[in-house]
Amino acid sequence: MYRIILEHILQNRAAIAGLLLLVAVILIAVLGSFYLPGDPWEMANAPMLWPGDDPDSPLGTDIMGRDIATGMVSGAKVSLLVGFASAFISALVGITFGALGGFYRGWVDAFLMRITELFQTVPQFVLAVVLVAVFKPSVVTAVFAIGIVSWPPTARLVRSAFLVLREREFVLAARTLGMSDPRLILTQLLPNALPPVIVISALNIATAILTEASLSFLGLGDPNVMSWGTIIGNGREQVVDAWYICGIPGIAILVVVLAFNLLGEGLNDALNPQLHKR
Repeated sequence: MYRIILEHILQNRAAIAGLLLLVAVILIAVLGSFYLPGDPWEMANAPMLWPGDDPDSPLGTDIMGRDIATGMVSGAKVSLLVGFASAFISALVGITFGALGGFYRGWVDAFLMRITELFQTVPQFVLAVVLVAVFKPSVVTAVFAIGIVSWPPTARLVRSAFLVLREREFVLAARTLGMSDPRLILTQLLPNALPPVIVISALNIATAILTEASLSFLGLGDPNVMSWGTIIGNGREQVVDAWYICGIPGIAILVVVLAFNLLGEGLNDALNPQLHKR
């Protein structure tokens, strides 16, 4: 199965482009510290150096003389960490709610879906801002807040899949053999419901990166960690005279979000059997 999925992804130019962009960002996050080992908060050079003015600061410096290249490497780590971790939390909560509701139906489904609808009545970003503001702003808080507000779509997808799958013949056969409900859910139903979850999780990572950048821009990010949103927020007052301070991290956010969206579309094409028949 995985070989077939990989073949379909490799035949999709958009998915390949997204994968290459994502690999490049991961390499920058992992290897960048070896080439730029400095502290992104320290004054490393003269203030307001434009990109290319000094080889020691290839992407320039901000108004405080902090090296933007070093900050970009730190921001790549933060963005990927928040994106993947919050998407994992979102998938875990969404799968749990959707699987239990779709499998047991009745009052269990009604209760869990009412909780899901309650979360959907409040805009995700507003709820994330409230959660981060209530607790101490940190990377952990941002991961928790973003993950806990983005699970409802996953829950509804999984619930819909379970409602269909629970009536299939292989489920009835497993029940006849005496398979317990937890084992039936984890080994028979969930593997067949995962494809749409994988696709929406890739899109959730992109949304999480945007949300984290927005929180940091508003000053609700971790004060001890340099992120792309923090760089943009620090440079917004110099956007006319030194647009590169906001422009460079803004382009980085655009590239990463585009990469995950392209990869998500490629996964959707690879995991959707109806598209294979066209």
